[in-house]
Formats: sequence, C-alpha cells, structure tokens
Amino acid sequence: MLAARALRRQAPRGTRSIGYKRVLVVVKFTPYEAYTQLKLQGKAPKALRWERLKERHANHQACVEQVVSVAKREADSVTVVSRDALSRHHVDDDVDLLISVGGDGTVLSSAHFVDSQSSDEPRGPVVLGVNSDPTRAHERLGACSRTSDERRSLGALCFASARNLEDVVPRAIRGELDAAIQKRHRLAVTIRGSLSETRMPPALNDILVAHPSPAAVSRFRLDRLRNDFCPSPDDPDEFSFNVWSSGLWVSTPTGATGVMASAGGDMGVDVNSRDLQYLVREHLVGENDDVAFVRDKSHGFVDEEHHLKVRWNSQHGRVYIDGHHTAFDLELGDQVLVSSHAAPLRIFSNVV
Repeated sequence: MLAARALRRQAPRGTRSIGYKRVLVVVKFTPYEAYTQLKLQGKAPKALRWERLKERHANHQACVEQVVSVAKREADSVTVVSRDALSRHHVDDDVDLLISVGGDGTVLSSAHFVDSQSSDEPRGPVVLGVNSDPTRAHERLGACSRTSDERRSLGALCFASARNLEDVVPRAIRGELDAAIQKRHRLAVTIRGSLSETRMPPALNDILVAHPSPAAVSRFRLDRLRNDFCPSPDDPDEFSFNVWSSGLWVSTPTGATGVMASAGGDMGVDVNSRDLQYLVREHLVGENDDVAFVRDKSHGFVDEEHHLKVRWNSQHGRVYIDGHHTAFDLELGDQVLVSSHAAPLRIFSNVV
C-alpha cells in the first residue's frame, strides 16, 4: 500500500494517477431520522421544528447520493455504511480511502476505527471529510443573538463540502490531491482497573475525564510522569496533586481550537506537534493548597517523553473520547493513562 502511494505521488505529469481503488463511505444518522424514530414511539419532543430538520436531512441525503455516485464512477469498489453501524471489520486492510459524509462528528467517529495500534507511522485508510450541510452565509451573521440558532456543522475537519464535492472528491479519489494529506497526531488512552485494562480508541480532538453528572464534583489525583516511570527530582515537567473540579480536558493540537479554546486553553499551537494540552476545569482550590503551584499546574502541555496519569477518587466517573458518543465508565481507584503515543491519522486537510 505504501509503495502504491509512492508511485501515485511520483507519477509523471500528464499520466493518470493510480488513485484509490477501494472506498468506504461512512454516512451520519441525521437528527431527523433519530427524532422520527422517537415520534413513532410517542417520545419525540413537542417543540421540534420538523420542517427545519427535514430540510437539513434532505440536504444531507442529496450530498450522500452525490458522493456515492462520484465514488462509484472513480473507484473499483465502494461500500456505504451508516456511522452508527460502522465497526472494525468495515475498515479492513484493503480499504484505502474512507470518505466521511456529515460533519466533524462523523469524521471523529470514523477515525476511531482507523488503526489504533501504537506506532510512529500511520496505518489504515486516508480519511476525507465531506461536510454534507454547511452553514449558509446569512446564517452565520449574529447567530448567537437570535432567538433561534441556525448554525450547522462547522466542518473544520472536512476537506470538501456539498458545494464543491463534484470537483474535489473525484480528484481526491484519483490521487491528484495527495499533497493535501496531513499526518495528524492522536492521543492514546488506557484505563486500568483492579482486574482489567482497557485501551480506548485514539482521540483525534480531545478527551474529557469527569463525573457523569455535570453538577457533581470530580475528585482525582493528577500526575505528569516520565514514560519510563523513573522519577527525576530535577525534571520540572513532573508533578502530582489532588484535584476537586468539574473534570479534566486533554486535547491534541488538532483539538486545540475546539472545546479546549472555549474552556480557556491555548489555541495557538502547531498542528504538527505531538504535544498534548491539558486543562483542569473550574479547579476548587482549598485553603490548605499551594495556590500558586496548583494554578500554575492546572493548565499546561505534555511532550512525547511524558504522560498524564489520573487516579479517579470519586465513586462514579466517565472518560469521553472525541465527544459523548464514545465513553467508558470509571470506578473509584481506576487509573487513566493519557499519552501522545497513538498511531497518527492521515487526513485531507485545508490547514497549512
């Protein structure tokens, strides 16, 4: 596969690129579809704006049909699967391009099934995100001040959209846009219980470690440690302290402009860096704490030679991976290990 990619990039000008032969199209499940199922059960909310949901569903479906039509025209094999039905066996070794049709959430969910083994080199298919229903220009103006919010998916992880897919997607499948492929680093999460160890899917954006109830206090101990677990008293990057807060964000450089920035983190980071950024949310500093130390260490970065360890000290907890769809419940005493040593992801990107 790597050899084929090299040939594609080195193809002489004027000849047709080898391109991507086996394409997997992952399609989001729209709110209209979800609420329609609830309506049949008599559980749909009364205040739903059905016409608005139906219009956005129609826009999405039209985009899906266009993408599938283009893919079937350009590739040898095309498989279409719903985001909710996607599983590991769909993303096998023969799939060389995964097209995510929806928004950023669909890209993130799809990426969880692209090789999760620890490695410095990315494996698995290249990911191409297509924003199926981008926000219109008139909807962006004063969106937060309106009584109704018309914003749609931001599409920050999407290389194409419903507006330009007829031009972008065929060229991407033919291998003509490979120069736009970036290697994005992801973070690895391992959860150690008293009797088990669970490795979570790699996160492309961020993780949240918190109590399942947003009103409850998250109690945990936060350590930044060397990967070899050999403590060094002269290492300023090592620390350990107890936390009472509303949780802990950890993000990759890709996720630095999302919730991390909204929570007060640093969004001006190099997208090509492997360093992770962490931020303790709403830290409750006690009268017996070293306030200056705790404030200083409540937000920072972790390089590839270190990792974070969270010792969960509450009865209930949860680790959320790239949003709320993928989560793992924590118990008192569980340890959450977070590092930058997940396999990178190759994704078409407009970010330079």
